[in-house]
Amino acid sequence: MKIKYLFPSIIFALLACSYQVSGQTDRDGAKSVVKITTSYVTTEKGKTVKKIGNATGWCWKDSRHIVTGLHVVAGIEDKDIKVYTDQEGKSCGATVVKVLKEADLALLKLDADLGLVPLDLQDADPNSTKEYTIWGFPHGIFSIAGDDIRFSRSLSSTPTLNSIINGNDLKFTLEKQGYPLPKVQILRISSTIQPGHSGAPIFTSNGKVVGVADGGLREGTARLNWAMPAYDYVPRLLTSTDPKPGSRSMQVNLYSSTTTVDVEATEEEQIKELEQEAQENIINNGDQSISKTWTASFVEIIETMTEEDKNDIMDIVKTYNIDMSDAWFDVYEDFETGATITIPAGEDFAIEDGFFYVTNADATIESLSLPYNEESYEAAKNAITLVLEEFQKSGTWVEDPESPDEMDADDEYEYASFDATRIANDGTNQILSYHAEVNGSDLLVVMLLINEAKLEDPNYIKQVVHFGVAAELATFAEE
Repeated sequence: MKIKYLFPSIIFALLACSYQVSGQTDRDGAKSVVKITTSYVTTEKGKTVKKIGNATGWCWKDSRHIVTGLHVVAGIEDKDIKVYTDQEGKSCGATVVKVLKEADLALLKLDADLGLVPLDLQDADPNSTKEYTIWGFPHGIFSIAGDDIRFSRSLSSTPTLNSIINGNDLKFTLEKQGYPLPKVQILRISSTIQPGHSGAPIFTSNGKVVGVADGGLREGTARLNWAMPAYDYVPRLLTSTDPKPGSRSMQVNLYSSTTTVDVEATEEEQIKELEQEAQENIINNGDQSISKTWTASFVEIIETMTEEDKNDIMDIVKTYNIDMSDAWFDVYEDFETGATITIPAGEDFAIEDGFFYVTNADATIESLSLPYNEESYEAAKNAITLVLEEFQKSGTWVEDPESPDEMDADDEYEYASFDATRIANDGTNQILSYHAEVNGSDLLVVMLLINEAKLEDPNYIKQVVHFGVAAELATFAEE
């Protein structure tokens, strides 16, 4: 008789264990990840518009609790926060109930139960060489996406945000803002975290959350990326007494996915606009794709560069006495390799012979870019010259004696770069500038073709400098 009454309890216990085991994958954990939108009204170019912010969150501790980044909801009224699931398209409002300024975290309570299963946390070594997965809603899309992610190695066993922003203007800004604090421990990310991933969970292969994607610091057009260690900071949300900031975070400007819509737009119209913008900003090249992540002025880019890189760029500008104050750049990123590609703003990317291709109005300046992954560092390094040689088959070229081919390699850190300048010797008056970088097994190639005969025209020189600076800015996300 005792066995009869105990049997159901045993079955239920076994079923519970079975459920936990079968559900312990990052794909199953992704079912507890949600899209978060925020909105606010502002004035832009004399017109009243609505800004829609896009971010990610995930269920923790309770089926109605959602963890996300504090900078996502700072300065936003609760009535302007909405949460969507990827499963069955459910949605509801949410209220900010706790914030932890030190780690830039917020805890939301859903207005309704969306059937989410709370996720578990797991500690992680900041210097782990394992591969993790980030699940979220990049670029305003309403369909969840998963991407592989890796940590950057650090000399410290407990790296802090201060270790990557010390001496940068961002440190002063964050200290004044009050979150995240420079002393906070972080997970440095070597892959690129995409706009819209703010607050996204970083999973182990068994579906445990080790990190919360927080943001990125720009250095020129490259980006330093980090996440908050979930095991250390998420539980502290429950006992935190920090007040919610009343104004919007400056991080939203640094690292956000924001769409501008008409102030009277319905929710359906807003969603359509978000999805359309996301599609317009993605360029597919076979099984590759790059995404436009932001647009910035020459001045904004220069202000965030290291002194060494800034001097290199300014030398170009000063040599030709060019006013770049009205120059703008569109920045694209390849999230598989972490490569950043920059072009003069407003120009259209196209695909030509496998390259991402952009040209000026009369096709007298051409820029070609190609980020891709090789099997190893050695293979990627060897491909540097192979790509150049393959491209040169289209004409007869000679090396510029004043700019000889050069390659620097650092085998210890698996990084190499190559620069070459060639002049066409077949009557076409073309100059080819070639730059390649290798980061581990990833290779980024950038080529610029200009018409030597037009270099007497000041307007053409300015275009060349604009394209040249863009090419110079191509690089990998910093590790």
